[in-house]
Amino acid sequence: MLEVTSEAKLQLKVVSQAQKLEPGQILRLAVPPVWTGQGDWGIVIDQRGAADIAYAFEGNTVLIIEEIVAHSLANSILDYKTEGVPNPRFTLDIY
Repeated sequence: MLEVTSEAKLQLKVVSQAQKLEPGQILRLAVPPVWTGQGDWGIVIDQRGAADIAYAFEGNTVLIIEEIVAHSLANSILDYKTEGVPNPRFTLDIY
C-alpha cells in the first residue's frame, strides 16, 4: 500500500485549508486519465468514491486515492520535501 509521510499529510492539511474546499471535496492523488497535468501524477480536488482509500491526519481525511492506484504504488512513498530540493514540493518515490 502507498505510504504517505507525516510531512506530506501535514502539507496536505495546509493545502486543503488554503483551498477552502467545499463540503464533500477532498484532495486526491491522481494518475492519468484523471490527472491531466504535467508528469505521471498530481494532486487534484475531487469527491470521495466507493473504491477510495483515505489517509488521515489529526483525525481528518487529508488525501484519497483509488484503491487500484494505491495497490499499484504499493512500494511507494508520498512525501513533502523541503531540504535538498530547489523548491519545497510533494514527491512520489517508487521502489
